[in-house]
Amino acid sequence: MMLCKWSTAQSIALRINLQNEKSETVINATAQILRATDSSILFVKTLKNKDVFFTLKINTPYLIRITSVNTNLIIGSFVTGERDTVLNFIAQTKSKKLDEVIVVSRTPLVKQEDDKTIVDAEPLANSSTNALEVLEKTPGAIVDQDGNVYLNSATPAVIYLNGRELRMSAQDVASLLKGLPASSISKIEVLRNPSAKYDAASSGGIVNIVLKKGVKLGTNGSLDASYFQGVYATQSVGFNVSKSEKKFNTYLSYNFTNRKSFQFLSSVRPTNQIIFIQSFYSKFPAVTNNGGGGFDYQANKKLNIAYDVRFNINNNRSNVRNDIDILNAANGTQRGKNISLVSNTGPGYFLGNTLSLKYKIDSLGSEWANSLEYTYFKNDNKQVYDNISIFPSKNTFFGDGAILNEKNIVVFKSDAVFKTKNKITFETGTKINVARSSNNALYFADSSTGRFLNTYQTNSFKYKENIASIYFQASKTFNGLTIKPGMRLEHTDIIGNQIIPTLNTFTIKRTDLFPYLFLRHGLGKAIGFKLTGNLIFRRSITRPFYEALNPFPRYADQYTYDVGNPNLRPQITNNYEFNVTANEFPVLSVGLNDIKDIFTTLTNARGDTLFRTYDNLGKNKEVYMRLVGGIPPGKNYFFYAGTQMNIINYNGIYNGEKFIYHRASWNVFMFHNYKATPTLNFTLQGFMRLNGVQNFFELKPFGSLNFSANKSVLKKKMNIILSVNDMFRTNRQTFTIDVPKFVANGRQYQDTRRVGIALKYNFGLKPKPEKKQGFEIPPEGI
Repeated sequence: MMLCKWSTAQSIALRINLQNEKSETVINATAQILRATDSSILFVKTLKNKDVFFTLKINTPYLIRITSVNTNLIIGSFVTGERDTVLNFIAQTKSKKLDEVIVVSRTPLVKQEDDKTIVDAEPLANSSTNALEVLEKTPGAIVDQDGNVYLNSATPAVIYLNGRELRMSAQDVASLLKGLPASSISKIEVLRNPSAKYDAASSGGIVNIVLKKGVKLGTNGSLDASYFQGVYATQSVGFNVSKSEKKFNTYLSYNFTNRKSFQFLSSVRPTNQIIFIQSFYSKFPAVTNNGGGGFDYQANKKLNIAYDVRFNINNNRSNVRNDIDILNAANGTQRGKNISLVSNTGPGYFLGNTLSLKYKIDSLGSEWANSLEYTYFKNDNKQVYDNISIFPSKNTFFGDGAILNEKNIVVFKSDAVFKTKNKITFETGTKINVARSSNNALYFADSSTGRFLNTYQTNSFKYKENIASIYFQASKTFNGLTIKPGMRLEHTDIIGNQIIPTLNTFTIKRTDLFPYLFLRHGLGKAIGFKLTGNLIFRRSITRPFYEALNPFPRYADQYTYDVGNPNLRPQITNNYEFNVTANEFPVLSVGLNDIKDIFTTLTNARGDTLFRTYDNLGKNKEVYMRLVGGIPPGKNYFFYAGTQMNIINYNGIYNGEKFIYHRASWNVFMFHNYKATPTLNFTLQGFMRLNGVQNFFELKPFGSLNFSANKSVLKKKMNIILSVNDMFRTNRQTFTIDVPKFVANGRQYQDTRRVGIALKYNFGLKPKPEKKQGFEIPPEGI
């Protein structure tokens, strides 16, 4: 009998192999499977032969108890993985002592669950210093220098943290993720085509970073410390602890990080008369305190109440030196030379709270889930800049300012799932999102005439966003075909008010319908793998975010400003995709993103000054294809490798001129793991981008190769991890851009090559056994 015939998308088959000291099979032993959270008995079976199975949920902790005549009682705990499992036990005579048995099945690096790809973060986190680096190593994800994450579209993905959307700019999200330790991440959930249950404002997909909360088995936890050395050093230390007491579970985590990095950027920008040559060298020291905690209370068999809180205090600094040479375009003679020094200091605060309630309606799996979220973000930045003219000699121009960016977000969600006896699943829910943001900047300038208010950069801007939604979807499987249609209705109400320097108000009010359709059917078997085909249609919206709408100019240097555009319209995307999985492992995807009113970064040169802003360019039809394969985990060696191709077809306006753009780009990625001994693992992970495109910036080939060795010691309670990131310093970008009224080229790189060591110590205590008067055996199969 094959174990795999028992497996489903949400369960595995468990077989117990019980032998005595002479390697003889022990029969007629009694095995009990208990729920780990409250020690209640789930299954009891007699081990008569090798064909006795238990069907258990995936990724779930259980307790096991085995009794047999003239042998010691066997008590152990284990956590199911994604594949069918065999647990091996030795039945010892009662005169011998048996230690606790803990069995953990091996988790695959990548697996597919309906519309969700789940990536095991642990092997990626072992050689990473923060959460952003884990995302950079996630197979198929592309992270640009601003922190945007791209999956299968020219539109960035939406970033979630524990299911909570981070409604911040890409720079703020990147800053937060850089302060989040890699060791705190449990898994990465990638939704390239989210269903109607999720916000329609996720045209580029969703990336959900799930943090560790601990396994609910007694008291357990971990201590982590790491040191990484590149050009500059990064140190980190932290802990994670959880405790389970009958129906009440608590967890707490904290991490301190002291990091420093740099970025180098050089560019050449020719115009009709002059050529600008700029070289930026930026240092980014930061001290981060990151932590969280919460509880999970099982009030009764149906009601569960949970609370989760996360905080991040990030004291960021940056020191930038920008050397600028100005040449005559006609003969190349030097026309001027300037140095710009910019310093930014100021703390950033993030606080996220979630109170949730889940009620189990029936034994079929119907449930009602509610949550109330409150998120607070504050960034208090002080900026000082000096513009020094070397040639021709002029007076130095000084400036300073303070920018206060503050956001308050409240979200209420209510989702209900109803499962019927004829295996139809109905889902419905509502979500209300209320966001309030404000940005206040006060700038002064100093010159030979004295100090005065800089009215060009001083501003006050307030932003309100109310989004209400309701959705419905259903799914049914018959004759091997799964059909899951859905519909989402969203009402958008956005108001922006600029008070200083001038009064300027804009509004976006609209109501949209977003259909969704998911079809699944088996495609047969190939090389022992069960192939499944999935067909998806989805309509989504990308709303202009706060920073893209804010019209005030933000200073980068005396020749470069970032400016928002209050006239931006929402972007609508229709996505069509067909994909194939092999044993729930994604192997092939082909899709089309049909985008209207696309908005993206626009660079506009006005004389000597560059303005980076946003605009609705027109239409884009983007075709993509992903192909992956490898050897599945289970033996000493496995690997995962793949490639993604994107073909971009823009048709629109750029800087007021007709602009048609066609380009194909490739992304190649791979992951290798070799288990040399039961306590020693080696991993090799890397990516390469070929003909990359980013907001019309064309990138020459670049990539990164990362290596790590993981050694378990102290009876596997401690791990020592040695790693090298960007081994050959190939993660360096050379770029060109040639669009109407703007041409430039250059290169950039960061402190990506690092050698590091990380120590992880795991500890745990078993729950105290309850005193009982005997042990009652329920009927088999309960």
